Amino acid sequence: MFTWNRFFEIFPKIIVKFPVTLQIVLVTYLIAILLGSVLAIVRIKKIPVINQVVSLLISYVRCTPVISQLFVVYFGVPMIVTALGINSKVIDNLVYVYIAFGINTGCFLAEIIRSAIQAVPFGQTEAGRSIGLTNFQTFTAIIVPQAVHIALPMLGTSFVLLFKATALAYMVGVMDMIGKVKSLGAVSGHTLEGYLACALVFAIISLSMEQVFNLINKQMSFGKLRKAVRK
Repeated sequence: MFTWNRFFEIFPKIIVKFPVTLQIVLVTYLIAILLGSVLAIVRIKKIPVINQVVSLLISYVRCTPVISQLFVVYFGVPMIVTALGINSKVIDNLVYVYIAFGINTGCFLAEIIRSAIQAVPFGQTEAGRSIGLTNFQTFTAIIVPQAVHIALPMLGTSFVLLFKATALAYMVGVMDMIGKVKSLGAVSGHTLEGYLACALVFAIISLSMEQVFNLINKQMSFGKLRKAVRK
């Protein structure tokens, strides 16, 4: 039976595991941004063979549940490293979470980044070349800033979705907030209070992050408008 006393008693024990969840999100999103950028460039450049492989990978990731991808990594990576003569037992379970969620989010970000880059008018590239910029300079100084502004809303949404998806990390033995709830529930026989506490934390953080990304997007839009007015 649910009791508020138990809720307030268990809440501090769960919130101490929030840094683990935050670490997973930040490390994974960094991996995803780097991977997604590389995959997006491959897709834009249409590099033979590699482009087909990347397209297949993205299709697989987007069409399968993230939990199945997590288990594929969790059981598949140890087989690979063992075959290479490496003891898989020395690998922390967090590494499997980083790999699985990094690939998953990276593939989604690849399509977001690709569409954002291609949404920038080609005339911008021609303008950069006309003033003597190299292709790399044009891309980094002209295309990327505009692409970031276009992609920012979806990047924010992906970050929030990743934050909520990390709740599955406990299924491979990671002691995050959900893992702590499972652990405490196994001892006390009460889990409802713990799950409600986790839901509250996830809701507050997710809403806060959405507001932050919206604020950044508004600031960028205001900055562009102010520059246009000055011109």
